[in-house]
Amino acid sequence: MLLLLTIGAKAQTSIQFIPEVYGTTINGLFRASIFNSGGAKNVRINITVSEAKAGKVLMISTGSFTLMSGNNVIPVGVAQSANVALSENATANFIRRNQYFPQGDYEYDFNIISASSSEEIIDQIFSHEVSPPAPLDLIEPYDQDEICENRPLLTWQPSVPHVMGLLYQVVLVEVKEKQNAVEALNYNLPVINQKGVMANLLLYPPNAKDLSKGKKYAWQVTAYKDQTVINRSDIWSFQVNCSDTLVNVVENDFGYRDIEDLVKGNFYVSDGFVRFALVNSYAEQKLQYEVLCVSHPEIKIKRLPSVKLKRGHNKINLDFSHNLSFKDGYSYVMKVNLPSGTTKSLRFIYKEKE
Repeated sequence: MLLLLTIGAKAQTSIQFIPEVYGTTINGLFRASIFNSGGAKNVRINITVSEAKAGKVLMISTGSFTLMSGNNVIPVGVAQSANVALSENATANFIRRNQYFPQGDYEYDFNIISASSSEEIIDQIFSHEVSPPAPLDLIEPYDQDEICENRPLLTWQPSVPHVMGLLYQVVLVEVKEKQNAVEALNYNLPVINQKGVMANLLLYPPNAKDLSKGKKYAWQVTAYKDQTVINRSDIWSFQVNCSDTLVNVVENDFGYRDIEDLVKGNFYVSDGFVRFALVNSYAEQKLQYEVLCVSHPEIKIKRLPSVKLKRGHNKINLDFSHNLSFKDGYSYVMKVNLPSGTTKSLRFIYKEKE
């Protein structure tokens, strides 16, 4: 009968823990949630963290608290008063000094026991390899760049490794005289403070104030899940300091301007086509690109023409004249992923042929 009761209690209780997000700090271990499909019960939790080479790294023992029916979180007071015992090894010493887990293969053992009888209710183990995240690199506007656009497209590399439910926060501020970019970001009122960004780009928010010619700005991107910061970019700065030039593209060999020239702030008026030249030093491959509507960001542009890049010099002629997503007088940004791995943003105004 006792065995049946024990099996029943385990079946009624489960632990949810995301080691990819919360398995890198001691505080993160308390972000586990417990689902209880039975009646209310008083419990305690023991959490043991081990690393493949170092062995046991730490053990946490909490006081008693009540598991209610349904989903439960570990109460803040219980987490704050829990006993945390760190081992005496290099990994534990690193955690003691830096307050986060170094690189390694970890096991997180969550053991829930009855507060009254010390009977085990559930023992559940999670595994995760902690590795340093790749840098969250900004793309454009480039650091120390001068741009023409007073409502620029902000782009960055996706955070790696990927975490389900990851979101980005983009902050952009004006840099005042005698300030550096870090000071400006820490103390100045943001021009943009956009949370909940799902993609690795941000079209300039419609309700944000235009950037001013001659002024310097700083920006940074933070990757997060729930309230936990996963990754953070460096702080880059740029200046709005040139005048846009409209260039009508003519149908001859000189209409194919080098893409490196087209991305330096100028944009041109398209006549239904976008023409540019680029050099592919790699094997033949498909041109990777997308087009975003700046005038109306809600417009999703699909069915773009496919282009195969040959090795060497390429003259690209993209025919958008029959695509109903393109509207006369609207502004667009085309993001081109070059074979070298870099990304270029090319701006144009679409004009229908008369």
